[in-house]
Amino acid sequence: MTTLVHIRVPVDTKTKASKIFSKLGLDLSTGIKIYLAKVVEDKGIPFQMKTREGILQDLQIAHDQIENGNYVSHKDLKAQIAKKALKL
Repeated sequence: MTTLVHIRVPVDTKTKASKIFSKLGLDLSTGIKIYLAKVVEDKGIPFQMKTREGILQDLQIAHDQIENGNYVSHKDLKAQIAKKALKL
């Protein structure tokens, strides 16, 4: 059983979303159905929602970690992944 959902969105948003879905081989309706299914699966919005302040706080934390040497280089990360893959 299905139901009809009517929503109002800005024309520009609908146009841009439709183009993106089209590139993925989807129509707008299918894209929205996938989004709603993901909301149900995750029991919430399937992406992080943050204010500008929240994003700036995350950037500051990342900056501090880098300044303190608390990070793994891309080269080292690739080596760690390769090492784990060999154990499988």
